[in-house]
Amino acid sequence: MASIRKRRDRKSGWIVDCRDIPGGQRRTVKTREQAEALRAKIVAEGSQDQPVAEDRNITLDSFADRWLEQRAGIVETNTFNSYRQNLSKHIRPIFGRMKLRELRRSDIKALLAKKRQNGLSKNSVRLIRATLSAMLGEAVENGVIQVNPAKGTGGGRKSPDSMWQTDRKKNVRAMTYEQLATFLAVSKARCSRREHVLFLLYADAGLRPGEGPGIQWSDFDAVTKTLCVERAVTNSGRIKTTKTGGARYVDLSLRLVGVLAALQLEQEAEALLAGRESIEPWVFIDRFGQPSRPQMVGRLFGRLVQAAELPRFVLYDLRHTYASHLLAQNADPAYVANQLGHASAATTFACYTHFFPKGDRRHVEGMERATAVAERVPITDDDAGISLDAETVNEDSWHRFGTAGEDRKTGGSEVLEFSGAEGGIRSGLLRHLPPPAGFSLILLHASSTWPLQGFGTE
Repeated sequence: MASIRKRRDRKSGWIVDCRDIPGGQRRTVKTREQAEALRAKIVAEGSQDQPVAEDRNITLDSFADRWLEQRAGIVETNTFNSYRQNLSKHIRPIFGRMKLRELRRSDIKALLAKKRQNGLSKNSVRLIRATLSAMLGEAVENGVIQVNPAKGTGGGRKSPDSMWQTDRKKNVRAMTYEQLATFLAVSKARCSRREHVLFLLYADAGLRPGEGPGIQWSDFDAVTKTLCVERAVTNSGRIKTTKTGGARYVDLSLRLVGVLAALQLEQEAEALLAGRESIEPWVFIDRFGQPSRPQMVGRLFGRLVQAAELPRFVLYDLRHTYASHLLAQNADPAYVANQLGHASAATTFACYTHFFPKGDRRHVEGMERATAVAERVPITDDDAGISLDAETVNEDSWHRFGTAGEDRKTGGSEVLEFSGAEGGIRSGLLRHLPPPAGFSLILLHASSTWPLQGFGTE
């Protein structure tokens, strides 16, 4: 049954705990009235008729076969292959013969813990859990089970499978300038012109593996030296939008513009000799006249890396190389994010922070010069010297906001409208500073220094 209780920590609010109800969760609201209303709503929804299951005694193996058949053609090929691999290699051998409704949360946690002990990476364990959660979520919708036992087994940000920024940085490998030059030289010597231009496009434009084969001649503008990136090719040959779902315009290097223009002229000449009115729309095609598939391009890339006697790199590392080389030239991170097609510059910061230039003292020295030439505020009425060792500093200062004191010389009160941070502030300096909007402070004191310990809004 759903229950409500007041939070015991520092944060205010009420907790509605309805995890005993099928599909229920723990929610937090501000007031008790909201908690009562939410509990009533959840109880009413939980009492509704559940969907009739076709077979509540179905085993995980049988349901997995049905689920994979439904997923085929809906999710991306790589995602589908990941589902199938995780099921066959990690999940089916342990849970395959179990009835789906007998699978418990503790069973899933034990499986994930065992995989960690066996040395699987954080990302591998995370994908196993994601596969289980996706499949069991479908079982909940079909009425086979009432609650997804895999949901929430990740443990949040403190989970041992959480991918931290340092973990992501380990997956970012970039070529040095010398390694990139060596690779491109081998590519030019051993590949066709079209294949070499494709690798140069990855290196000088930072495209994702599927975006390169998705380029058409209409996307290339030799005058403005830009390339419109608005589609990608999957390993199955399907044409789709880019990862972010939109188009972007990428600035091209001069050498890339040159080789693309030369390749376009070559294709037009071949089409003219063959009696065709126009060239193929796709820039990079296979022997069947279809856009090249990223998987095949990646295999060719691996052979070229091996021929160049370079460390092991994958095709995506050319994109990392492009980003790291731009940042090494002090490029604006926002510009790099636009070039790469990141949804925000925060992604660029998270992936490539370790490539930002370090040890540049010019910024600190420039700050020091600017401070040295800044106009100083004149100080008046500062006859008494101040020392940290003086026992009489702030001896007669007031310590409460709104208290009144008299000037020992005149017997009157001095009123200043000003507010500031705590610490000794000289009265002469206060007279030269305008009061911040919305703040006022009445200071009644005759000493030359006051610690401002309280201020508020009018």
